[in-house]
Amino acid sequence: MKRILLMIGCCCSFGILFGQFKYDNVAFKTIYLEDLCQELKKQPQALLLDVRSPGEYSDTSMYENLRIGRLKGAKNIDIGDINKRMKELPLDKNQSIFVYCSHSQRSRRVSKTLIDSGYKNVYNINGGMTELNMLRNNGFPCLNDIYETSNPFTTVSPETASALISANKDIFVLDVRKDSAYNEISSIEKLNAMGRIKGSKHISLEKLPASINSIPPDKKILIVDSYGDESVQAAMNLAKEGYKYVYVVFNGLDNWMSETKSDFPNKELWWSNSAKYGLMGAEELASVFYKKDDALILDIRTREEFTNTVKDRVYLNRGHILNAKNIPVTELKDKLAVIAAYKNKDIVVYGFGSSPEGYTAAKLLTENGFTKVNVLTPGLFGVRWRAANIKGHTDMMDWVVDVPEANR
Repeated sequence: MKRILLMIGCCCSFGILFGQFKYDNVAFKTIYLEDLCQELKKQPQALLLDVRSPGEYSDTSMYENLRIGRLKGAKNIDIGDINKRMKELPLDKNQSIFVYCSHSQRSRRVSKTLIDSGYKNVYNINGGMTELNMLRNNGFPCLNDIYETSNPFTTVSPETASALISANKDIFVLDVRKDSAYNEISSIEKLNAMGRIKGSKHISLEKLPASINSIPPDKKILIVDSYGDESVQAAMNLAKEGYKYVYVVFNGLDNWMSETKSDFPNKELWWSNSAKYGLMGAEELASVFYKKDDALILDIRTREEFTNTVKDRVYLNRGHILNAKNIPVTELKDKLAVIAAYKNKDIVVYGFGSSPEGYTAAKLLTENGFTKVNVLTPGLFGVRWRAANIKGHTDMMDWVVDVPEANR
């Protein structure tokens, strides 16, 4: 959840009315990370521009799960300073500038600013450092050549973490979540849905200092948590104690459980949960579009969000999934009879982002006899984000309809 909330915050804090993706390849160019290495070889004089905060750039951010490295040789200018520091950019307006941030929201805004300032060859790096951390050890090793970090530990994707466990049978998998989350009895249903890594040792972050002697110093240590913040704190503590082979699961179990089986075939080899409902990635949503009366796409946001009439936080006005029916989560319990015909049919529940409400709704439905419930893990925001930032998924942009012009 923190990952999605931070992504949303990055978008909203720097210009609520700035269209999310409508300037892509219209005002500025975009480039996928899979193509970045080759393009930089073609343009060795290009400027890499990191528009995150200085803390994010130096891996010292107050948000631990934003300590995710940087591109080598990149110049750092915080998005909030871009206008007053424009003179630090190349005088030649034809020089190529590749712009990136954490999730490729701030970078889009800066890319538009640079184009408006007269620069001709501006590229937004789709997916930012978040997607780079997923790809650099998942089949695109060239990205490691342009990646660097100040972290005293190694960040790995869920796929790489699974491979590490398989290749190192004596690896020490450390889960530092709170007891309730690890035992799947949290009052927040989403934390329960995260399940656990099989064979993991549970020591909550607050108990770690007193239990550090129980962690073998001569083994590889793989740390996991919910969202990637507590595991970074734990890794920093272990590094201070002299542990050398420390790995952190990037964005925690939230990332692991949200991966689609097509992208991560071994998802359940070392991970399991006890939820009675399923988890569906954005790509898998297509399977329900053509089932007509045999499937229900259930939007559990407020009516104002569904109808694009939110007044104070207009960034929430983002349209809705194609063919979705709206029943706010606060009303769902009293309106189960309205959707009773779907008791044994596919139901996909979604909210704005990767928020807890979708999981709360899914649990309510399964407890009331609905048998084929799935949570759309990235939510509405995540579907369009993946369409714009993940190579090969542009068709998903059409899956979200009725998007106001200001937020396209």
